[in-house]
Amino acid sequence: MTNRYQSILKLIRPDFHRQTEEHLNPYFTFANYNKIWLVGILVLGLATLVPLLTVTIIHYQLIQKSVDSELVLRTERLTSNARRAVTFFLEERLNALRFTVNEIEYTQLTNPESLSEILRNIKLGFGGLSDLSVISPNGDQIAYAGPFNLEGRNYSNQHWFIECRKNNAYVSEIFQGYRDEPHIIIAVKSYRKDKTFYILRATLETERLIQTLTSYETGKHADIFLLSRAGIIQTTSKHYGNIFEKLTLLPVPEFSLRTQTITARDGQGESIVGYAFISTQIANTPFILMVIKQKEGMMGVWDELFSNISWFVALCVMTILIVIIITCTFMVNKMFLADKAKAETLALVEQNNQLASIGQLAAGVAHEINNPLALINETAGYIKDLFMIAETYQHDHELLENIDSILEAVERCGRITRQLLGFSRKFDIKNQKINLKEIISDVLAFHNKEAEYRNIRVNVDMSEEAIEIVSDRGKLQQILLNLVNNAFQAIHDGCRLDIKARRKEPDSVVIYISDNGCGMPEETLPKIFEPFFTTKEQGVGTGLGLAITNGLIKKLHGEISVESKQNEGTTFTITLPVRTKEENVQR
Repeated sequence: MTNRYQSILKLIRPDFHRQTEEHLNPYFTFANYNKIWLVGILVLGLATLVPLLTVTIIHYQLIQKSVDSELVLRTERLTSNARRAVTFFLEERLNALRFTVNEIEYTQLTNPESLSEILRNIKLGFGGLSDLSVISPNGDQIAYAGPFNLEGRNYSNQHWFIECRKNNAYVSEIFQGYRDEPHIIIAVKSYRKDKTFYILRATLETERLIQTLTSYETGKHADIFLLSRAGIIQTTSKHYGNIFEKLTLLPVPEFSLRTQTITARDGQGESIVGYAFISTQIANTPFILMVIKQKEGMMGVWDELFSNISWFVALCVMTILIVIIITCTFMVNKMFLADKAKAETLALVEQNNQLASIGQLAAGVAHEINNPLALINETAGYIKDLFMIAETYQHDHELLENIDSILEAVERCGRITRQLLGFSRKFDIKNQKINLKEIISDVLAFHNKEAEYRNIRVNVDMSEEAIEIVSDRGKLQQILLNLVNNAFQAIHDGCRLDIKARRKEPDSVVIYISDNGCGMPEETLPKIFEPFFTTKEQGVGTGLGLAITNGLIKKLHGEISVESKQNEGTTFTITLPVRTKEENVQR
């Protein structure tokens, strides 16, 4: 579970987002991996999302145009069908009146009983008429059949009567007239044998006409009504007003012989308006058929579909972005880790070159110091011999002790130069018989004064069979020196350092280097052999000591492990073969 969380955390915050060691910066191939990561995401994002979004927008526009065209076509078709229905409704009743005046004698038409019979027959045959009346040339109503009390009325000043006198037939706008109710009348003019004219007038059932119109409505977003050429609403509208009200939300259409469809904006939003001027073969009419469809309402299904498509495209875009980010993070992180490994290798090579140069310099210095040391040693010995012979100085113990101190200091300097020369020879790899106790003593000699000054107890415990092995002396010296140096840096004054060696198997030896110093946290143990990893303060350590030590032990065909508890101490365990194969240590 922990590894899974760590993997997820690496995707969120990869290695190249973390600050690297400054000493590695000169060895990196690329200076800014964050910029490479961002550029990669940008390029891949544009390469994948721009075509997808472009195709989506073009597809949406094409579908939008197709839907708009289909809505306009359906509105135009609906308007044409409704126009034919209204035209047929009016022509059928006008023809019924023409048939009546042509086939029935004037005397019968003026007889109220005969006129009532004729009205009943027309209602049975066609319907849609509420009354009939015969009007004289001076506008007097001669005969009437219907539900209203209109006998004796004079219509000479009525607009419909004046227009019908001029023409042979007439269809009126909706008006109230003497009956004080909205109605539409149709009238035809005919002549008697004496060449005088009369008019047969009928009242249309407006409810029948409205039913004819509403039968063509295709849902709650469609509105069909009749409009006069003056812009007065003739039949009730859902959204634009009642009868006798002026149409204000839309302009009155311009005259056209054909059915027309336009897109207009009103208080309801954008609408598709189909209109047609109603005209019959018998008489013109004042009506304009209006078919209005609210585009927003008609586009509801398409808008819902487009919303679903938009969510799907957005989900695809998010998925693509996530995949791009994960892919770029993974690839750039791999590049960074490879570059970091190369940088660490180059830094390690440079460090090794520096160490080699220091070793060669130390060997040269030790060699040059040995000559004056030999001269000092011989001269001091000669002076001591002279003082021992001369009776004057034989009993000057203070003088002899000073000479002995000079000889001891020369011996100590000689021992240090020999150790430096011994360590400098580690570059010449060669197996030889090694006395472990002796080589450990050589390593500890560098720290005798520090151990004495800091009151550090150093315990060496070795079994007899583990004293001698065949291995590379220089490498083993460097291994022990690195570990002892680390131990002295980790322990406080008054602590102890234990070194012991045991034969583990007939062919291997185990060396334990233990201290009771500060120890290390458990989470740092897997990283301590990594190059440049250090738990010391910045500027104190390079982080290469244990990495080099681990490499040297592997070259000697050995193994190293560590056990540590914070504030309790650390134990390094080195396992080496008693006899190292020659090919395992060759450079």
